[in-house]
Amino acid sequence: MRINKLLLLLYIFSVITVAVICYASFLYWQGSARNYEPPKLPSVSPQERAQSDLQNLSRATEAYFIKNMEYPGKLELLTPEFIDRVGYDPLSGKAYQYSLNETGGTSRYRISVPDPKLYNAKDFYIEDGKLFQK
Repeated sequence: MRINKLLLLLYIFSVITVAVICYASFLYWQGSARNYEPPKLPSVSPQERAQSDLQNLSRATEAYFIKNMEYPGKLELLTPEFIDRVGYDPLSGKAYQYSLNETGGTSRYRISVPDPKLYNAKDFYIEDGKLFQK
């Protein structure tokens, strides 16, 4: 009687072990590289991307000012310490325009898209952290 119980437990244990191995194999097969689909990036319009780029460049310019007590002479001075890359306007493919005006002891900077008409605007820029699109 005792041997029958032992054999029954051994049989149940064997069935459970086989089931777990089959399930683990199934999960492994489902997770293989050929079944992997990378997450889809949310699509953003060129206008949203340009706004985001201008805001990131503005924040990097402000961080440069805090560290150096002056605004940079050109956007390329922001890399790599304050921003990874300067980037390009998504519609024209040209570099963003940067100008620095120093009058009366105060400095003002402006970062703009090269051709605002592509965005159906007369002006599309960020000046001293404020975005303008007219």
